[in-house]
Amino acid sequence: MQRAKPWLTIGLYTVCWLLLASCGQQAPTDPSVPSVSNFLPTPFKPQEVGARLVGPTVYTVDARDQELWMYFDFSRASLVAVQNPKTDDWDLAFRRHVVRTNGGDTNPAGQGALLGVPDKDFAAITQVPADAVFVSDVRTKKRLNAYNPTIQKWYNYSYTANLLTPKPMVYIVRTQDGKYAKIRFLSYYCKGSEAGCMTFEYVYQGDGSTSLAASSAQVSHHAEKR
Repeated sequence: MQRAKPWLTIGLYTVCWLLLASCGQQAPTDPSVPSVSNFLPTPFKPQEVGARLVGPTVYTVDARDQELWMYFDFSRASLVAVQNPKTDDWDLAFRRHVVRTNGGDTNPAGQGALLGVPDKDFAAITQVPADAVFVSDVRTKKRLNAYNPTIQKWYNYSYTANLLTPKPMVYIVRTQDGKYAKIRFLSYYCKGSEAGCMTFEYVYQGDGSTSLAASSAQVSHHAEKR
């Protein structure tokens, strides 16, 4: 029986690997390419939550529009319609991957600000630190549009896959009326892997205290994962 020539064997193996054809081989996955989760936008359902602890809750904001800001209000557990960002009640604004607070140079009348807590388990943050230094939105000579330095780079970017993935960060939010919430980002992708759906998990304390503890029995499923 005549043996196959080495160059022919190598060539067949290469074609098989590239085409994932009938040879039964599979191309190895690239560990440098991140995986992403896709979410459906959460419906608008503003409802006053009062002086109670809300969450942990998962919420997805459809922020795909290049021009339109989407406004989220923790006290109503929903996106809300905003006619005037300077006077209406809202806490976080989203447009594509950009996030603003209702305070600082975005709105001097609001108390909105952020504290970043890196590499911390979300459930382990049960209290706003007594020595917390919150950062409000700012403008600079180089950046005329207001932004928040704390949350400006909430993501890692993969040049290989052209994907944004959240950093292992928890953000404590001081709301526009001086209450507190904690959030962490879960995804930037809508159903079908389209960019622009900002999905985050949050806990909000409606009584104005600095306690952010929540039990697993309080988990609310506002986002439908796909």
